[in-house]
Amino acid sequence: MMHERLATFVSGLDKIDAEDTETLKDAFMNEVIENGGTYDPPDGAGRSYFEISLHDVTATGASELLAIRNWRIAATARLLNPDGRDVEADGFITMHPPCDLLTDTGVST
Repeated sequence: MMHERLATFVSGLDKIDAEDTETLKDAFMNEVIENGGTYDPPDGAGRSYFEISLHDVTATGASELLAIRNWRIAATARLLNPDGRDVEADGFITMHPPCDLLTDTGVST
C-alpha cells in the first residue's frame, strides 16, 4: 500500500510547474502531514540542513529545495529498484551487456 502511495505522490509532483516552488513545498508539507512523515528545517542546534522523510524515503539538502530534489531522486530510485539489490556500495548501478552480445560480434578468434 505504501509503495502505491509513493508512486502516486511522485507522479503527482511531475505535474507541478518547476518554477512554482511554493506549490511544490506545499505539496510536500501536505503529504508529510497526511502520511506521517517529517519535514525538518535546520534546528540551530547543530543540524544545518533540511531533512525530509516520507514514505520510507529520507533525504537531506543544504536548502529546502535541495532536500526536495534529493528526496525526489531517492524516491524515484526506490520505485525503479525497490529491493536496492542493483545498487553498489558507491551508490551506482553498473550495467553490463548480456554475454551473448559479447560473443556474437562476428569477429572470429
